[in-house]
Amino acid sequence: MWGRIIRWMVGSWALILGACLAGAQQTREGALYQKCDSQIPWISDGIELRDNLVGGRPPEEPAVDRNALLERAKSLAAERNRLILWYCFRLPGSHMYRGRLLDRYMRASVFTDPAVTDLVRSKFVPLRMACEADLGSALGIRTFDFVEPGFVLLTPEGRVVHTISRLRTFNPLWIRSALAGVLRKNPAFNAPAGESAEDLLCGGDDEEALRKTEPARMSLILRLLGRPEEALKVDGPALQKGLALLELGRLEESRAILEKESSPEALYHLSAIDRWTGRDPAPRWKALVEGHPDSPWSWRAAANLVRGPDTRPDGPLANLFEDLQYRPAEGPPRGTTLPASDADSAVRRAVEFLLRAQGPDGSWNDARYAYWPDPRIQPNTWMAVTALAALALSEWAEIDPPRIRAALARAEAHLEDDRRMNRGQNEECYADAYRLLYWASKKDAARMNRLVARLAAQQDKQGFWAHEYPNPFATAGVVHCLAEARKAGASVPDPLFQKAADALLKTRGSGGRQAYLFPRPPSPEKDSAGRTALCELALVECGRGSPEDVAAGLEVYWRHYGRLEAVRVCDFHSDGELAGFFFYYDLFHAAEAARALGEPGRGEHLRRLRERVLALPEIDGSFVDSHELGKSYGTAMALLVLSRTR
Repeated sequence: MWGRIIRWMVGSWALILGACLAGAQQTREGALYQKCDSQIPWISDGIELRDNLVGGRPPEEPAVDRNALLERAKSLAAERNRLILWYCFRLPGSHMYRGRLLDRYMRASVFTDPAVTDLVRSKFVPLRMACEADLGSALGIRTFDFVEPGFVLLTPEGRVVHTISRLRTFNPLWIRSALAGVLRKNPAFNAPAGESAEDLLCGGDDEEALRKTEPARMSLILRLLGRPEEALKVDGPALQKGLALLELGRLEESRAILEKESSPEALYHLSAIDRWTGRDPAPRWKALVEGHPDSPWSWRAAANLVRGPDTRPDGPLANLFEDLQYRPAEGPPRGTTLPASDADSAVRRAVEFLLRAQGPDGSWNDARYAYWPDPRIQPNTWMAVTALAALALSEWAEIDPPRIRAALARAEAHLEDDRRMNRGQNEECYADAYRLLYWASKKDAARMNRLVARLAAQQDKQGFWAHEYPNPFATAGVVHCLAEARKAGASVPDPLFQKAADALLKTRGSGGRQAYLFPRPPSPEKDSAGRTALCELALVECGRGSPEDVAAGLEVYWRHYGRLEAVRVCDFHSDGELAGFFFYYDLFHAAEAARALGEPGRGEHLRRLRERVLALPEIDGSFVDSHELGKSYGTAMALLVLSRTR
């Protein structure tokens, strides 16, 4: 019954916000936003994804013969001797419920970028459609191997030559480089688009274009080849010099040059520099909308001004998912994950990402976790993420001491301001617990004691804490923060721990299996794998558990780690109770559980955790699980794990 009531409430709320959004679409920004992805001649099934599909189930849609669409694409590909570029934005299954966000990021960024649209028009037959079960089975496109959005590249006969999926960083030039790499691997379908330097450039034949181009174009082509240092050395346009400096991370030098330019491309990249340096990028976006309505760069700006049903700006740059610091794709790649060569480089890039992600108000507020029940929970989510990001930076303060000190000063002012929370709404316990963890690292007793009192008031009569509903994983997470605070000098009443232990023992089954929520029975081992060690650690911290059970819980975690990682970038309950939004939560608490053990177990678990984290950076240096929670959250959690494993 409660599930039906929740679905009705969310559905009604979505209809109201949808009506508001429809009104917003009549504005100038909305009209320009609609122009995104209008320059690629897609063969399309005409489907527009909806936001917040409860259960991940697609809505009823008009019948579409997608096999016929594929046959049409194959016929055209044979006629033109081209590969088919199938942009697949939805697979069957309940693993995604906010796929619309990612589809909009692709359309506003990648498919509106002139360099990408030129390449697609010059070298591919573009097909945009969802994947049906029979089609996916025939082509070997399987959920979890392929997570949308992504590309399936096929020959005119329908043979799959490459797939790129799990796209979670939207860098148009990187996508162009990846697609050009697939073409080079399939030379039979990579005939030059023409003989001129311009035609060669449109078709991704950059080396040949460089040999034929005039000197004024060399800096652009060198940038596309991933050689920005060389681009700075040639006598090219100021715009290209500014963009090369941006790609090298020399943001203030880039700003100084680009601010003398008036082109839409310069304005858009200046807005990115604003976003990454703690300034409000909206004035640049508004200037683009008002001054250059016919430019694709203006359409991209408009996407970041229009707000979605969750009240957040809809575009990828506003939400830190658009990356404009280009490096060529390696491979061709299978996705936007780029394993780190070493821990030092991974940490430095992740710290740099967090420093750029901080907003003007001192917070990290890119999470779009706005449902269950509605966007009123977002301030609490942002407060929790801000505490985690601040803690991560403080633990890696040696990377860039002056910038990190300044960032922490702004963050602490935000963390101190309870007016920025929404008391009585979901996620309140995490906002308070993670702030408590941050102040514990500073040994600030006064601030800790205030938060302990807040958390004590939130504990229910059974002893549970609830982020949405009473459950063992939130309870164990709060217990751990309380235990760390007590070690740091906070006054934590023992009854809080004893009531929490009573609660955790009520939901505990054999082997430490834990229920998903109270009063459900314990879950199967696989579904409990991410929370078992955390809950066993909490019982130890309450004086009611054993290190042996913590160690056993970690073995359960490793036994099912492959399935936890498989759903990492999914945003719903994708494999039973497993979901992407648990991934970094579980990983962080696995590290905390490992630290409670003696050697040799402690060292071996931490080594394995370190290896796993270093396999997961994105091409922009960030870390992400559920895109709904945002990149600041995943990056902070990854840095905290790396700190605990050094």
